[in-house]
Formats: sequence, C-alpha cells, structure tokens
Amino acid sequence: MTRHPLFTRALRAVRSPRRAALLVAPLVALAAPLGAQPTRADRPALRLADVLRAVDAEGYAPAAARADADAAGADVTATLQGLLPTLRIEGGTARTTDPIGVFGARLRQRAVTAADFDPARLNRPDALTLTTGALVLEQPVFVPQALLGRRAATFAAQAADAMADRTGEQSRLAAARAYYGAVVAVAAVSALDSALAAGRAHVSQAATLERNGVVTRSDMLLAQVRVGDLEAQRASAAGNAIVARLGVAVQMGAPADTLAALPSTLPSTAEITALVNAGWPHATGTEARRDVQAAQLGVRAARADVQRTNGSWLPTVGAVLRNDWATVDQPFGGSPYWTVGVMASWSVFKGGADVADRQRAAARARAAASRADGAVAQANLEATQARIQREVAIERLQIADRSLEQAREALRLVQRRYDGGLAAITELLDAAAARTAADLATVSARHDALVALAAERVALGLDLTPLLALDR
Repeated sequence: MTRHPLFTRALRAVRSPRRAALLVAPLVALAAPLGAQPTRADRPALRLADVLRAVDAEGYAPAAARADADAAGADVTATLQGLLPTLRIEGGTARTTDPIGVFGARLRQRAVTAADFDPARLNRPDALTLTTGALVLEQPVFVPQALLGRRAATFAAQAADAMADRTGEQSRLAAARAYYGAVVAVAAVSALDSALAAGRAHVSQAATLERNGVVTRSDMLLAQVRVGDLEAQRASAAGNAIVARLGVAVQMGAPADTLAALPSTLPSTAEITALVNAGWPHATGTEARRDVQAAQLGVRAARADVQRTNGSWLPTVGAVLRNDWATVDQPFGGSPYWTVGVMASWSVFKGGADVADRQRAAARARAAASRADGAVAQANLEATQARIQREVAIERLQIADRSLEQAREALRLVQRRYDGGLAAITELLDAAAARTAADLATVSARHDALVALAAERVALGLDLTPLLALDR
C-alpha cells in the first residue's frame, strides 16, 4: 500500500519522541491563544446596574425612540425657513431673437446705442446671447404661520422627547424583569442540582439496603422514579436558564454576548422587606410619568397648530435685495444693478382650503385633549394596579418564607425517622422534593416582589435607582 509522504513523515516523528515534540510544539503554540479566550467564569457577575446602563446605551427600543425624537426636533428647525433670511446665487445663459428680450438684454448690458433704436433693428433684431448672474437675499419680516408653526413644532418635539424617555423607562423595566428572571433560572438549576445530588446519594444508599434485604425492590424503584423526576426538572431548568440569559443579552442590545455570569441568588427577603419599609415607593401621584407629560404637551402642540391655521388669514411681509449682472461672455461680469423691495401678501380666500385646514386642526386638538385625559386615567389605573401587585407580592413572599421553614423542618424530622429506620426512602425523597419545591417557590416569590417593586416605580414615572442597592 502506498502512503502519502506527509503521513510517512508524521509516522516517523511519532516513532521518534524528539521529532514528535518538535512536531507538536507549533500546534500547542497555535492552540494557546484559543485557550486564552474569556469564559463566563473570568467575567464579574452581571449586576442590575450594568444591565440598565447597557439598555440606555445600546437598547434597541430606546435608540429607535430617541431617533424619532430627533426627527421631531428637525421639524422645529424646518420652521426657521419662515423666520431666517435666505441667500441664493443665480446664473444662466440664453440666446434669443425676441425683440423685447434683445433690447432689454442690451440695456442690461449698458450697451444701448442710437443704432439700437432703428425700427428695422428693433423689429427684427439679430440673435443675442445673454449671460446673467444674481445674488439674492430674501428676509421674511412678518410671517404669522411660521411663528405659530414653530411654537406648535416645539411642543410636538418636547412631546416626542417625553415619549422617548418613557420608552426608555419601559425598556429598563423589561430589562429588570428579564435580569431577575435569568437569576431565578440560574438559582433553580442550582437548587435542583443540590436536590439531585442528595437524591442520588439516598438512592445509592437504598440500593445497598436493598441488597441487604432492609428495603423492598418497590421502594428502590420508586426512589429511582423520584430521582428521574428531579433529573427532568433539572434539564428543563437548564434550558430555561439558557433562554433567560439570551433574553437579558437581547434587552442589553448585545444578543451575541452571553458570557456574563449571573448572581447565584436573588436578594434575601429581609433585604427586600427593608427596602419596602424604608418608604417605598417615595411618590404618590403620576405627575412624573413622561407619557402623561407627552400627552399634555401634545394638547399644547395641537392648540398651537389651531393658532397656526388662524395665522393663514393674516398678511405676510417680506423684503428682498438683489444684485444682478448681465454680460455676453461670462456670469457676474459687467456693471451690476441692484433691486431693493418690500412685498406684502394677503390671501383673503383660498377656495375653502384654509377653512378645512382649521377644521382638521381643531379636530386634532379635541383628539389630543381626549388622549391626555385618557393617559392620566390610564396612568392612575396602572399605579393602583402596581401598588396592589406589590402588596400582594410582599405578602406572598412572607408566606413563601414560612413555607420554606416548614419544609426544612419537615425534612429534618423525616431524615431523623429515616435514620432510625422508621421511614421509607420514598417518604424521605418526598420530603426532600417538598423542600426543593419550597426553595423554588421562595425564589419565585422574591422574583415577583422585585419585579413588582420595579413595576410600581415605573408606573409612577420614577427611576429604578433604589433597586440598585440590592445588587450583589
């Protein structure tokens, strides 16, 4: 059989230890940087403060809302067209045999002579090329629609800014919910790992007892069923943890970055209760909610727009200054001539378009007022719901804590009976399962309490800063 030369060389290297070392060394050197890649364990645990900071900087929804607000700000800049001067440069060239055009062109060139008044030349002039240039400055003096339109656009831009802020608040709440959910998922995996390790140890002990005839075969099989159930729960929890971690990364605007470690536990019940007892949530009304403020600014913008439509019935005044050049050879050549003027315009009737414009603006103002009233009512409803949910969550947390203590005591008593030969292995595993369920219920209750605290703050238009004190 014919061997490839590279295979033969590698075989010789393996047969010679020194050559093998020389062959493997470059591969080891090449692999070293790969082994130096950062892992989850190398990074500090992700805190809520880190998540909120990332949402503000890289979050998708806040970035889109801020861009919309910037677009509304550009509308304010656009209204300057009716207030600031405009300066433009004009230039062109034309060739004509139009009698008036030819005579006027020569006059603009300062080139008229007595021969140009010859009737035959006036009636049938030779073709003439005229090159023109102009510098034109126009200044609006009184444009009511521009002034009032700028006021309306300013209120609308402020409303867009407020809505962008509200989107940021809601995004931070969603991120906090995802973060706490991810911590719960990790804690569930840890709790099930502990329960599974204890269950397997008990099953191993039961297997020994079965061989010695102390426990029956059915007890042994039931114990294995209990452990199998724990294994299934652990597999499900591990999958939920992966999805939850991805959810946090998406909220942070970095869906590919899932290497950040998460805390293994949530803040304790005592820490959460102390935070609530410190005077939570430090506000009683919804005046600070940015969506309510946006709706109220929308009313002001709509009313200002009605005033803008009324301004269409007022005259407008503008001034103009022109400096023109007219030559036969190049733009801006020859002797210039200037023009200064003031123009007034008053559209008395526009065929009903102005009436329709005002009707639309008045209807939009009524709609904005209704939306503002609805925003206030909705905000008060959400604040009340959030307060009730927070109170219920704190009460459920206290109940879960009591249940956990009871489950721990029950497991301790069953363990003593089992050690004394008075309880079956299945009874012990059932007590351990109850303890694990109580552990998970307590973690879930802490999660619900933290989310309820955050939701109440957002419902009142407040930030989540107090929750950062619970960061681990």
